[in-house]
Amino acid sequence: MALALLSRRQGRLLSRALSMAETCIGGHQPARTGAVEDAEIGPDMCSTSQQQPSQVGGSWPRGLQARFFAVNNEPTIRYVPVPEPEHDDFSTEPTAYTQLLSAIRAAKTLKRLQHLVSTYSDRFDAVHIAAAVARLPRLIKYRPDDLVDRSDVVVTPVGGLPRVRRKHGAQPKASHLEDGARLAAQLDNMLPAHVKHFFPRQAACTIWSFGELRRRGIVDAMSSLPDVMLAVSKGDMEPLRVHGHGVDFAQLLQGLAKLGHNDPDFMARLLPLLKERLGSLQQRELQMAAWALASLGYGSQKIMLSIAEQLLQTSTAFLLPSGCSSVFWAYAKADVEAPQLFDSLAASIIGQALLIAPQDVATTLWACGRLGYRNHELVAVLGDAMLRSLASASDLEVSSAVEALAVLGYEHKPLLDAVTEGILAEPLIGAEPVCIARVLFAYGKLGRRGERDVELASALAAALVRRLPIVREDTLSLACRGLIMFGYKDQEVLAAYTARAEQLLPRCNDLQLLAVLRLLGGAGHAHYQLAVASARHLQTIIIPGGRFRSASTAVEVLYHCARQGVEDPAAAEELLKFAGSHVEELRPVDAARLLVIGQVMNKQDALLTSMEEVVLRNTEELNKSSAEAALRSAQALGRSELVAALSSRLAAIETEAGAA
Repeated sequence: MALALLSRRQGRLLSRALSMAETCIGGHQPARTGAVEDAEIGPDMCSTSQQQPSQVGGSWPRGLQARFFAVNNEPTIRYVPVPEPEHDDFSTEPTAYTQLLSAIRAAKTLKRLQHLVSTYSDRFDAVHIAAAVARLPRLIKYRPDDLVDRSDVVVTPVGGLPRVRRKHGAQPKASHLEDGARLAAQLDNMLPAHVKHFFPRQAACTIWSFGELRRRGIVDAMSSLPDVMLAVSKGDMEPLRVHGHGVDFAQLLQGLAKLGHNDPDFMARLLPLLKERLGSLQQRELQMAAWALASLGYGSQKIMLSIAEQLLQTSTAFLLPSGCSSVFWAYAKADVEAPQLFDSLAASIIGQALLIAPQDVATTLWACGRLGYRNHELVAVLGDAMLRSLASASDLEVSSAVEALAVLGYEHKPLLDAVTEGILAEPLIGAEPVCIARVLFAYGKLGRRGERDVELASALAAALVRRLPIVREDTLSLACRGLIMFGYKDQEVLAAYTARAEQLLPRCNDLQLLAVLRLLGGAGHAHYQLAVASARHLQTIIIPGGRFRSASTAVEVLYHCARQGVEDPAAAEELLKFAGSHVEELRPVDAARLLVIGQVMNKQDALLTSMEEVVLRNTEELNKSSAEAALRSAQALGRSELVAALSSRLAAIETEAGAA
């Protein structure tokens, strides 16, 4: 039955197919509901349709039309990417709180910051004003001639190292001095209204920024400093204790040091808290703290050694040469020795030789001389660095470096030769007196006696004469010490020095006066008037006022006066009393000088008698000058035994000189 039903169904399907075939062959098409007749479709009805003859089968007539559609899938809108900045430079006018803050932080010029402060000052709060103060020092520009590009020597950029460095003594542009001072004053006036909302971070950064502005010569003082300090000192330093970080302590201390603000009460409360937090300070922060404490006069041995220990634990390898030199300076200023730290700092500087600036050389060498720290490899590297940067170094940096080399007893011949040629190649017009004096002292102490060196000494001594009206007593003394070692004897120059020494005499101590008297006496230059004034100054100022280094120097001052024929019994009496209380400090040469003083000034004293015995027992310790003077005095006094001993000593000196 199932097969019968299947056969019937297949038969019906076959019959229907045959019927359709006959209809098509006969030219008739079946009706299609909803279809559009082909005759009604024209070529203008659709631009994408085509009328083509049917290709369905070879038996289909050509009159049978089939419609095909070509679809355009290409996009009709082309998207062109519009270049957009990677970040907003905030150069437009801010319209929101955060935009104003970001615009202040992103200000690239001083005028832009001035505009923001002037236009939107009524919208400022504590955060905005702190950001503006912190931004101001970074926008102060210098003349291109005062900047040195490091690109040629720094192969790999170093974090924290700017591309350019300022020369020593560089001054900001005149326009920036005026505009910066005006803007700083405006911010200074705005601070009191906002500091009550300051956190220690903002207060410390504000104080540091004003300190930096003062160092650059933009401002002289910070009138709102007491108000800002309340943000960290109120409640027994509670804000700093709770919210302070290492960088806050470092910036606060360095800012106060640069502002020259030394408040003993505030420092007494700050130092214990600093000692507790030393462990949280990083290398840069420790360096800033050490420098500030030494500058303010709070560099006690205990706290400086604690900082040294912390620096060694955190390693000084991450400090730039400028930071290392700053640490050296701080310990020299505080007069604290930390040999292990110094070795570590020296290694860091040597490893960054190409990054050393002339200021770093001068500072480090000065500190080494002051501390008595001798590291020949470090000194050689520093000398080479100064030689490389000689063209961009200032006179003060070069003179300070060569003076420190002399103190250390290290002769860097290439550097000194280059300095000699550089000075002699240009006229010495307008040279700073202290620079002249330092070079004279350095070359004299290092024993530079070449033809060009002697020519240099003569040129510098003559150049100093033109600057004598502004020469200070310490500068004149330093120059004289250098010329003594050259055996300088130009009488015209020495006459000018004598006149200036008479003017400076009331401010001179024994060492400063002694250097001038030694130079004039050694050169055979008559200076009786200065000698008379010096004897009186010794009696009335130096000895009573304690302005002496030792009894020996006081004795030598009056000795040089006596050799000029000065008779001042009052000065001699004062000196003998003083020497009698410091007998243990006197040397045989001092005994010989006292003998001369007593003979010239007609003094008879038990001390002088004892001094004769000292000279008689120790004639071999006398130099030629003191032996000759003592011999003349012994002859005048009729001391035959002493005359014989001194004559023998002079003969021995002549023999030694002949052998040499």
